[in-house]
Amino acid sequence: MIDKILVEACVKAFKTILERENVPYFIKDDEEAQYFYNLWEETDKERGLAYRQALPAIERIASHEPFLFVTDGEPLCIRLNYLDRQLERDSFGEIMLERPDIDWRFSISVKNDAKILSALPVADRELDMDKDVIKNSFNGIDDFGYRIFGIPCSNDYFDDVNEILMNIAPRDSENWAELIKDEKFIYGSLITPMLEAMKRELPRIFKFHPEAPQKLFDYFYGKIDYYFIKTIDELEATRIGCVNARGMLGCMPNNTNLLTPKTGFPSELLEVRFATGKYGEVSRNTLQLSFDGGWALCITMQPVYDTYGEFGFDLQVYLPVTPYGSYRDQVDWAPEA
Repeated sequence: MIDKILVEACVKAFKTILERENVPYFIKDDEEAQYFYNLWEETDKERGLAYRQALPAIERIASHEPFLFVTDGEPLCIRLNYLDRQLERDSFGEIMLERPDIDWRFSISVKNDAKILSALPVADRELDMDKDVIKNSFNGIDDFGYRIFGIPCSNDYFDDVNEILMNIAPRDSENWAELIKDEKFIYGSLITPMLEAMKRELPRIFKFHPEAPQKLFDYFYGKIDYYFIKTIDELEATRIGCVNARGMLGCMPNNTNLLTPKTGFPSELLEVRFATGKYGEVSRNTLQLSFDGGWALCITMQPVYDTYGEFGFDLQVYLPVTPYGSYRDQVDWAPEA
């Protein structure tokens, strides 16, 4: 979950620091940015607390990013990209800071922990808009291999999914909004079998394409390294983490060394299995992929739109538990004014 007020508090904290250091900057003025400005102005109750939570964390992050304080060249750009879908594959964070003239940037995320959420369609339905029911089954199967890896799925995978869709065809003339309420049908005839097909296909891709792990996390991680922050109410502290997979964080002017070690990406798939719950129960709709270096990926399949019958994958990328891949710092909240 994204705390939108905390997003704006982080922007305000950056403004405070940059103005104190006389660093020229500008905030990209677009409809999305205005959305956050309006939210900040209209929400009085929590904005003071959000600023107290954000300022010490942003101060600490700024201390690791000397390029923030460069005054030569173009002004620093602060860009909000929470709602910009075109940036979905470029940046995981909601706030991006960049100096385009020197090709330097990083982002900040206030998502819960370090889970990267994304969605992919698996198949789309053809609608008959002149009738009250949805007919003609799924009219297309998404090639997730090509979409993510640039590696097409095998004929075996398409044969498996086609067989699944053919098996549900006899019930396809029913109203889909009512049909998906039948859990036995949704899980037993559709979701679990489709994940079983993926469970067989993924090892094929990774076996014959050693570059696949890199491409998988390249797709979901994005092109820009980022910090993430999380407030801990009971401690009155804000935790700071980062993932420096590409080596963009902690860059120093005129120096090739990094203030923040590079984490890199995984290189080997270790296991694909259905996830298990707290008491050992096996999931019906979630696959878990384990990789070297502590990286993991969970793929959950669910209906995306109840009425139209589109199905999608909800994906969570779990970052490695290392000093620089998990929480790396913690700061107390600023005192009340």
